[in-house]
Amino acid sequence: MKISHNYFSDVLVVGGGVAATRSALAAITSGAKTTMVLKKSLGSSGSTNWPRKGIYGSAWQAADGCGGRDDSPDVHFKDIMNAALGMADAKLAKILSQESPDRLEELESWGFDLVQDPENKKPHYSGYSCFASQPRAHGMKANSQGGHTGNLIDVMSKRIKNYGAEIHESVNVIDLLVEDNICNGVLCINGDGEFVKYNSGAVILGTGGAAQIFPLSTTPGDITGDGYAMAIRVGASLTNLEFMQYMVRTIYSRSKELQQVLDSQVGGTFWTLNPKIIDSTGKDILVDLIPEKSTVEESFEMRTHHYPFSSRDASKWIDIAIQRCIRSGMGSNKGGVSVDFSEVDLSNIQQSRPQHSPPNSGPISLGKDPIKQIDVAHSAHAVNGGIKVDEFGSTDIKGLFAVGETVAGPHGADRLGGGMISQSSVFGARAGKQAAKFSKGSDHIKSSSSIDRITSRLSKFNSSNGPNYYEVRKKLKSLAAENLIVERNQKGLDKMYDEVEELIQETILNAPYGNAKALLKNLETENLLMVAKLMVGSARLRKESRGSHCRSDYPNIDNALWDKSIFWSFKDEKLHCDIKKFRQKHHVINQII
Repeated sequence: MKISHNYFSDVLVVGGGVAATRSALAAITSGAKTTMVLKKSLGSSGSTNWPRKGIYGSAWQAADGCGGRDDSPDVHFKDIMNAALGMADAKLAKILSQESPDRLEELESWGFDLVQDPENKKPHYSGYSCFASQPRAHGMKANSQGGHTGNLIDVMSKRIKNYGAEIHESVNVIDLLVEDNICNGVLCINGDGEFVKYNSGAVILGTGGAAQIFPLSTTPGDITGDGYAMAIRVGASLTNLEFMQYMVRTIYSRSKELQQVLDSQVGGTFWTLNPKIIDSTGKDILVDLIPEKSTVEESFEMRTHHYPFSSRDASKWIDIAIQRCIRSGMGSNKGGVSVDFSEVDLSNIQQSRPQHSPPNSGPISLGKDPIKQIDVAHSAHAVNGGIKVDEFGSTDIKGLFAVGETVAGPHGADRLGGGMISQSSVFGARAGKQAAKFSKGSDHIKSSSSIDRITSRLSKFNSSNGPNYYEVRKKLKSLAAENLIVERNQKGLDKMYDEVEELIQETILNAPYGNAKALLKNLETENLLMVAKLMVGSARLRKESRGSHCRSDYPNIDNALWDKSIFWSFKDEKLHCDIKKFRQKHHVINQII
């Protein structure tokens, strides 16, 4: 392997979303020579800049007083733990609740745009978001450049550039350089297809999640589980990967007027309109599925309390009905199911809780088109698990840090809406400072044996006439649609595990490629397959339903046997599973299950 360039820095940050950017800013302001490497460009890499229609974007959870007199960091902490259902690290959750207001205030002082309170009664507008007991979710202003987080990356990237950080764009990290359990850099392929080596005293992974496993997602195509796969290959631990969020998403509208009115993720007020969810014959698929102790109206009402699927309450029947209909072949010709608003009585509706964008002051209208139907399907959103880290983002590997959606601990079986962006900033700041401290005095050890390990891995990829990477990913997405989205069972999980293993051991290794840049797609696909294997492995081990993990063959939560998390790591080159509890501190947590 020819290394075309060698680069040196104190701290190397991999990624370009909010977590990576905040950690880079913290590292360079702590005096560390800092370099960022990104697959795309700063401001377009990662999920942080995912496009959003309209003027309102995502949210930030912070108990800074805007949520009312009943809110506080302690209440925020309890909300996190209640949502997590025993699967979060209490220490990380506590830090998140305490430091989130400071990180938000800091960003606003730099020029970050938040939604102002229309009534001017508080500094910002805030409302309820998923699983939260208080209206502390601060709304963000969306824009065409920054997407659902508006100018969040822009205000931080300007500061990073002013401090002199090096930003290397169109660079793909293919593996970590680790010697004697110390991480001292990464090996990459740059935009010219050359192998380049980055030597550093510390590495921070801010590579996002792995939603590209699924047919639809709210993430760009470059989010391929790289951080998870790279970390576990060198000895780090991963956990809580079975807890994947799925959102109901509009995929087609038969009315342009209705499409303009309804949000692309079908939430808020519109579920309380009590529409009909129908199959291809026009049959209401929810009515017959709801058990006697629940009602259709209750399912819709509970969905306004959290947009992602959760098995914890009656809203689960909406998602189960949708998936059972699609899998039975009775869905719409667009690949989803239809939601029909034609019989909605607008004069007798129940308003939902105020969300993180100001409610419309005028009357609700669904337009004048006679056909008032949309088609919906499930879109993968965020992974609530990831790399095991401590309160400074440190992993099991010295000098290797992780932040953002790449980590586990601050969230659990479910998470608060707006919690991912706030935790990315809180722990991004912590990890950047700690990485800078760790890197001081580092001599950037040459990783000859690490290069040999990576060379050995790359040599297994034999360009042949087998299916290409796109066909492999298409197969993976099909398996996920059939066996992972919303409802799972042992037979389907076993089938998917075996087929994914074959894709890892044989199919992707024989996928054709013509050069190093084309090889990248195969490497990214291998990363996705590895994460999918761990996700399925966790889901088939966890014989219960808890939060975003739902088993049709084990439909109830089982705290006697499964109030523990599933941790994965490689030991002696073999995949090892350990089942144990995160820190819970039950004496200070009023946990509701």
